[in-house]
Amino acid sequence: MEDKQLRLETKCYDANEYGYLYGLNKKIPDEEFEKVKPYMKNFRRKDFMDGIIKVTGRPEGYRCLKEDVPKIEEILNIQNTVEKRSEKIRKAMQNPDEKEKLKDQTLQWIQALYTKGGTQPEQDLSRLVIHSTKIYDPNDSYKNGKKEGQGVLFIYTPHGIWYIINNSRESANKSLNNVKTSDGGAIGYRLMYDDNLDTIIRIYTEENLYTGDKLY
Repeated sequence: MEDKQLRLETKCYDANEYGYLYGLNKKIPDEEFEKVKPYMKNFRRKDFMDGIIKVTGRPEGYRCLKEDVPKIEEILNIQNTVEKRSEKIRKAMQNPDEKEKLKDQTLQWIQALYTKGGTQPEQDLSRLVIHSTKIYDPNDSYKNGKKEGQGVLFIYTPHGIWYIINNSRESANKSLNNVKTSDGGAIGYRLMYDDNLDTIIRIYTEENLYTGDKLY
């Protein structure tokens, strides 16, 4: 099997202080790691403002700030840089046709990943919201569709990223619901944080944060 290309990727999102923290996607020889170690910090729970209750992902381990990413990439001669990946997405989002195709593709990936690999524990929407680090509402779908029982949310929590599908219409099959809401329930899937998952969610939602009525 071909070895995956070395790159820096997001490991976690800290809502309080650091934002995204980055780490290597695979182990490298010790002598190579020593070269970049000065630009990284071995993070522990105590290094975060509220422990890790406002952190989504894997905060513990050697991580770096976004400002130090280019230095590490240069030292390790990483070709698949964070900036190159970001620029590719930015270019696609600037072209209306490419943007539509990309958003359609990311939605298909999201639905496949969550329905095939996600878990569906019983949960309460208000609890997820209270413990969230951020909530994306694509095209304000939940904000505008809440009263009609429609809309989706992506809720980042310490235990993963939830995909919430409002399922509270009168005609809805509420036996499918595993998330309690004040309006009648929702279908919720949870996946652990992953750089690729985070990226496609950010593309699909265009990082549009929920701004509707309080959900708790």
